[in-house]
Amino acid sequence: MHYSGDILGTAFPTAYDPVMTSLEERAVQPFYLEMMGLNALHLSFGLWPELVTEAKAVTLDDAKWLLRVGAWRPVVMGAWFSVRFPAAEIGQELRRAMAVSQGSLTAPPLAVACVVVSGIDAAPEMRQYVEADPGQDGSASFVAAGIEHLGGPPVGSVADEDRQAFERLVHVATSLRASVT
Repeated sequence: MHYSGDILGTAFPTAYDPVMTSLEERAVQPFYLEMMGLNALHLSFGLWPELVTEAKAVTLDDAKWLLRVGAWRPVVMGAWFSVRFPAAEIGQELRRAMAVSQGSLTAPPLAVACVVVSGIDAAPEMRQYVEADPGQDGSASFVAAGIEHLGGPPVGSVADEDRQAFERLVHVATSLRASVT
């Protein structure tokens, strides 16, 4: 396995085994399409009972693994499932995943989870994402809306539609958190 380097003390694998683990079959595959990017704004409530049930079943170690594995599908669901846990338990892994996000499939769920779980402590990693703009796909404006939401210093330009989408996606995350804690 190759590693992308040491980010906040933990190397991330760059190669991903395409064979799904039982965790991925149970906690990722049924949900990731509806929960990636901004899809949760329109699609999450159709699978809400199943999502809540699975979020309750995901352990802290499961959520950390999903955030660390490096493949975008598990990272999407790791972000959503992380809202169940306190920042002291998962904040570092969540912020690390935000710092290495590669674009619009993972950045919105990660940014929202960072805000809900870690609050202002996540602003440096979110800022790093915005400044790097790795996906060059408009997701940097969405993440910048998250920094704005936290009251952090402005970075980049933020589109009004991203501010609105961010607030709506925070509502999805806080609703999930309230359903599982």
